[in-house]
Amino acid sequence: MHKLDAYLLPAVITCLFLLFPALPLSGESSGAPKGIYFQDGVTMRNGEQYRAMGINYNNCFSSVIRDADNRDFVDGFRILKEDYNIPYIRFMACSFDHRGWQLYVDDPEEHFRRLDLIVREAEKRGLGLIPSLFWYVVAVPDLMNEPLSALGDADSASREFIRQYTTEVVTRYKDSPAIYAWEVGNEYLLYVDLPEYDHLPPPKAGSGQPRTKEDKLFRPMIMDLYKDFYETVRAIDEHRIIVTGDSVPRAHAWHNRNKDAWGLDTREQWLEQFKADTPEPYQVVSFHLYAEADGEYFKGEKPSLEEFTRIISEFCREQGKAIWCGELGMPGYDSESRDLFFRMMNTVEENKMDLSAIWNFIPHGTYQTEWDITPDNERSFMLDAVVEMNERFAIGDWK
Repeated sequence: MHKLDAYLLPAVITCLFLLFPALPLSGESSGAPKGIYFQDGVTMRNGEQYRAMGINYNNCFSSVIRDADNRDFVDGFRILKEDYNIPYIRFMACSFDHRGWQLYVDDPEEHFRRLDLIVREAEKRGLGLIPSLFWYVVAVPDLMNEPLSALGDADSASREFIRQYTTEVVTRYKDSPAIYAWEVGNEYLLYVDLPEYDHLPPPKAGSGQPRTKEDKLFRPMIMDLYKDFYETVRAIDEHRIIVTGDSVPRAHAWHNRNKDAWGLDTREQWLEQFKADTPEPYQVVSFHLYAEADGEYFKGEKPSLEEFTRIISEFCREQGKAIWCGELGMPGYDSESRDLFFRMMNTVEENKMDLSAIWNFIPHGTYQTEWDITPDNERSFMLDAVVEMNERFAIGDWK
């Protein structure tokens, strides 16, 4: 059984985190579970049904990891709540790759001091948070100098690290009214079952080390990780929803898994794989909505984005699952891009998706040039669109 080196996770500091978690600055209804929870087939918050659209603010914390003095998030949170009344954000509660995780390894107290800034500012503003704890699928194995297949080994250093960080984060913030839900990471299943060894992830960042056959990922590895994450969170937080963070599976997902080959799935094949990709006991299906959803799925059918989304939304509800559309959007701002954006917004509304978030807000500066949504750039109309849709569509305690 692999063990982490002692310097990685100082036991004394960990104990302090567990004994003295961050204290909330404001409260929710004391009679209801905190955050968003799932009850009798319905997403709930503060004792009533809840439905609303939020936004991704992906780098609000990673910017602080890189620069301890960065306070862009203060302005960002103010803009989102005061100017647009956005109910919640999805964000990367970690570094992107293994290099940024070094702050946590070397000085976990400082790492959490910086994360406290995010949570406390969100509490102050009444902004909900959906933290994604392990964003990039390769980051932790790269940090632990293990192949990516270590993610499927419950006894690996990578899995022990994931359990440790999950335990610390959930314990520290479980009483915060700002935390709405917990998410594993971002689109892990897009890296799995890719045919043969022609599609391994990029080399370890900054190292030039090539990937090997041990870095090929298979669905059972990630399913085992997902179940472990769920159990780790649920042992500490009994109620908040837990989501995988996955995108819509590729149109070839069933063939990738069962044939180790590319081949357009039939509707039946694809839905079979889609169902399996949300393991029990997860109560919420995660998917992301982009242009690829328009006319590229189901051999012999190729439905429009609207029809495709209707099919998968109805399928989720047939399975008794809530829906988390964690990303939707498009690059650019020309008329064609705008049309696609509003088609996506309309399908969220028409299918009454429980939770959704457009991609991607930044208060100023540049994060992803063609994707940035700022209050004063050409893509700012998307912020107004979220406001207008929530006024029509959101229910429960969302303001």
